[in-house]
Amino acid sequence: MSHGSYPRPSLSLPRSSPPGVVHDGGANAVVRFDGGANAVVVLALAVVLALAGCDGKAPTNATRVNVPASAAAIETYLREGLPDEALRVADRLRELEPTSALAAELQARALLMAATHDAERGLDPLPRRRLAVERYAEACTMAPSEAGLWRSQGVAADMAGDAERAIRCYETAAGLDPSSMQDRLLLGLAHLRRREFEEARRALEDAQRLAPDSPWPISAQASLHAELGAFDEAITMARRAAAMAPTEAGLAVNLSKVLRQSGAPALAIDVLMALAPGQRLQRGATEELALSLLDLHREADAARAWNDFALASPHDALAAGEAGRLWLRAGDRARARACVDLARVAQPDGTIANDLQRLIEASDRPPQAP
Repeated sequence: MSHGSYPRPSLSLPRSSPPGVVHDGGANAVVRFDGGANAVVVLALAVVLALAGCDGKAPTNATRVNVPASAAAIETYLREGLPDEALRVADRLRELEPTSALAAELQARALLMAATHDAERGLDPLPRRRLAVERYAEACTMAPSEAGLWRSQGVAADMAGDAERAIRCYETAAGLDPSSMQDRLLLGLAHLRRREFEEARRALEDAQRLAPDSPWPISAQASLHAELGAFDEAITMARRAAAMAPTEAGLAVNLSKVLRQSGAPALAIDVLMALAPGQRLQRGATEELALSLLDLHREADAARAWNDFALASPHDALAAGEAGRLWLRAGDRARARACVDLARVAQPDGTIANDLQRLIEASDRPPQAP
């Protein structure tokens, strides 16, 4: 039985639906999950349906695996921020279905989420990101005409710091899907990060031509103009993009970045403070807010921005460490010490809390006489 071909099976995972599993033994396996008290039961049932008998001795005849139900279980784990559990199911699925591009893709997605969790805890995310790139590459080998897999491999390569590979993947995806704005947008941003401005300009103009009503190519072109020092054009384009989709926080964050780069941090802060609280408590918005506050020498307010984010993201030791360093810079040792505890909640045996503790202790010591 081969499940390596695409398109992917149809899976429905609405978060608002009542919990339970509906399974007809075919391609329409559905997992519904509300994230409530029945989460563990639903997850366990989904895995049982997907990989029944896989924990025991493998039968001599071909093992029957319900790939859609397995994928649904993995998707549910990923939605709930449980990448290690998702990876265990994905690894077992790949073992049983080694020629399935879907299984390789699910492995890669779980690895990327696990890498993000590693980074939040102060661990090196690169090993798992590089593994994710290789899994996507294997999926692309099994389904070479699937543009989405090449695009995903490119994103993973970008995250792993392999810009050349990312560009090759985006170019391949764009060649497979001539109508795709997203591939040209990602290609342009990759060139922009490498300061290859002419290549970035061409790709971003192509993206805008393909989707003239989309704000994202316009926002990206604003970033290009800002890097070139053309701040009037950059601000105009960033404002235009944000006005096209006022509920998209990412566009507002990019507008604030362009304003900060142009030397207007106060205006950048105004843009970010106009976001809904939940949108403001995202990493990108927090980072931009803190940078603009630091440009205005408001260290305590920058510390508070990171502190609020750390409280809203209790598994993010990096945020707690950054808040603590800024509190210390602002002269508030009591709040800096509280951030040590926050970092230990996220990373009990990690280095971030210990490093922050050492900084606080060093600042407590009187300077030595010459």
